[in-house]
Amino acid sequence: MASLVTEDCEGIFNDREEGLDEVDGAPASYGTRGIYLGKDADIPPKYFLHKIFSPFSEGMQSFQRQNSKPPKLKLLHKDWGHTMSPTVAGEGRLGLVCLEPLGPLTLNEDHAKKVAETIMSQAKDVKCEPIRWNPTNLLYLFKDNEAYLDLGKAFSNGQLDEVMGFKVIKIEPAMFVNPPKCLVEAEAAAGQGEELQGALLHVIKPFSGAFPFLTVREANSTDNGAAAGNNREEGPPAKNRRTEDVVPPISVTLSFPGNMQSRAAQVTDRLGSSPWKRVNFPDQSETDPAFYVDERNRLPAVGVATGATSAGVMVSVFVQEEAKFAEMAEFYAKVLGTDAMERITKEGQSKVSLFPLSPRAEFYVIRQPGLNLRTASNLTLYFQVSGFTLPGRRVGDDHLEVTDPEGNKVMLFTVGK
Repeated sequence: MASLVTEDCEGIFNDREEGLDEVDGAPASYGTRGIYLGKDADIPPKYFLHKIFSPFSEGMQSFQRQNSKPPKLKLLHKDWGHTMSPTVAGEGRLGLVCLEPLGPLTLNEDHAKKVAETIMSQAKDVKCEPIRWNPTNLLYLFKDNEAYLDLGKAFSNGQLDEVMGFKVIKIEPAMFVNPPKCLVEAEAAAGQGEELQGALLHVIKPFSGAFPFLTVREANSTDNGAAAGNNREEGPPAKNRRTEDVVPPISVTLSFPGNMQSRAAQVTDRLGSSPWKRVNFPDQSETDPAFYVDERNRLPAVGVATGATSAGVMVSVFVQEEAKFAEMAEFYAKVLGTDAMERITKEGQSKVSLFPLSPRAEFYVIRQPGLNLRTASNLTLYFQVSGFTLPGRRVGDDHLEVTDPEGNKVMLFTVGK
């Protein structure tokens, strides 16, 4: 998981009074940060000590210095640790250095600065600056990936085995985050991240200057696994099918209050042209959100809801099989650690379970008969959790991959604080 770092974990909504900040039709509040793009290829190695059995060593164990490319960056909350430098992390690479005391030592502010400076001295000519610390770690801001690799080489050469009573046992790439409770990641093939980011920015900009509910990850592979045009289900068509439009199982709906109606019109206008196409849901009323799908099958569906009391976001997962609706709602209740606040059944057997995430964000499990859902292996639902209680596959130290009852990819993540 990776997302924009903003003061508010839900980003920046352009919900100021309209008519006061427009220049040539473009509101001045439009931000440039927009949508976060992360690239797997840019993640440098993690360096660590690997414990091995050694009958000739004290305690019958020894260590080997190793390095490997982590699948994810280490996630640190934007307010992590204690500050030791006025430098604000911007361009460059963050690296977290984990320390182990060689005796009865603990880090305090003065000692942390001395240890940090000694590491730089022993590593020699590494272009970095220590910016944060906690009792067991130091956080450095490196000029770039090459500077980070230089410290890794010093670690591999044994230059950091003794640093003022401490031993460096791990160095890993990190990033500051302040994510919402739930977000959607769209995976792009290698070399296509900027294009996908640009497609999202074009749609989102009138609504939000910084939108952390959607992120783009560029994989190393040239195939992002999107299942273009394939129905999700197997066997006979679902009962009461009423639309031939193919819809992804995940959607993000933008809610516009009264003072943002002209911006809602801008978003709707941008969604009215290729590669977007409006989808008419069965039994849709005039007050329901209007949904649009990306005909290239790269993105979640985007909904536009007007007349809201305040600007907000609704993330939804659509359920294909009616028999699995209760199971899906129960699964996400376990993920979120709370029961659905509201369960709604409409005529035509539409079912909805609502999970409030914050005053401005909600998560929905929706069973809408008649939808032609496709597979979406390039879309992942992310949820911030306090710990891992569900079975799944560990992806690094702070991510756990699970699958919901209908096969959607779900990633649970924790944030270092």
